[in-house]
Amino acid sequence: MPDPETAPSDVAAEIEAIFHPRSIAVVGASANPDTPGYDYISSLQKFGYSGRIYPVNPRAEEILGLPAFPSLRDLPRQVDYVISCVPAAAVLELVDDCAAKGARALQLFTARFSETGRREGAELERRLAERARAAGVRIIGPNCMGLLYPRQGISFRADMPRQPGNMGLLSQSGNLLFELTYLGGPRGLRFSKAVSYGNGLDLTEADFLDYFAEDAESAVVGAYIEGIRDGRRFLAALAGAAARKPVVVLKGGRTAAGWRTAASHTAALAGQQAVWDAAVTQAGALAVDTVEEFI
Repeated sequence: MPDPETAPSDVAAEIEAIFHPRSIAVVGASANPDTPGYDYISSLQKFGYSGRIYPVNPRAEEILGLPAFPSLRDLPRQVDYVISCVPAAAVLELVDDCAAKGARALQLFTARFSETGRREGAELERRLAERARAAGVRIIGPNCMGLLYPRQGISFRADMPRQPGNMGLLSQSGNLLFELTYLGGPRGLRFSKAVSYGNGLDLTEADFLDYFAEDAESAVVGAYIEGIRDGRRFLAALAGAAARKPVVVLKGGRTAAGWRTAASHTAALAGQQAVWDAAVTQAGALAVDTVEEFI
């Protein structure tokens, strides 16, 4: 869904606004502690997010002390950022709801799109891209955890480190982002901002590289990449970022088992290892082989 006519600086400005929402709605919010709809609400509360939080669930009146609303359109005000925890079949209508409420972005924890390898999943993702473009709603995901921004009290897990640092991180995998924060914590690694972006349907690895290249809070950029949608665009963004600050890149799937894991998460794989390493090095970034090296 990326628009070739949208300049990188324009997209970076959009991402900056996404990282500073005045309000967040969680569609599919839940009072059940074993659900993502609970985790998102709880994490925002415990992390100290100061904006308005709107749980959306047609079968609840209150969730974690907050009034719940039957649908996004029932919110009393417009909302900046929407997190989807509803089934994939419901997301097309949700895009329209986002547009109606003035949302800048829709982050989809929701999965079962092209990453499944099934034709119907890919078709739904194509329709989602078309609907979001027409509605003017930016998409993070699908199949992702979303944003971590300690300074703004934004996290997808309540137990993430809260002390901000100076590394901006983009990761296709939410689990890998979580692993990096915990393994890196004892060694002093802290993040200014981080994003798990999953399938990268709309906002891609290239867009986030452009953003972190300009971000004053991020002195270093880290990237975990399982696959890329547009190799030329990615390498241009990587070179641009590496010309301004250090960039470290870890690619998923360096072993046969790793390829299978990466393939289950995103359908667009980055390609043969030697070619990848050479391209990353030529762009001026540092290619690493393991999480330990990355840290």
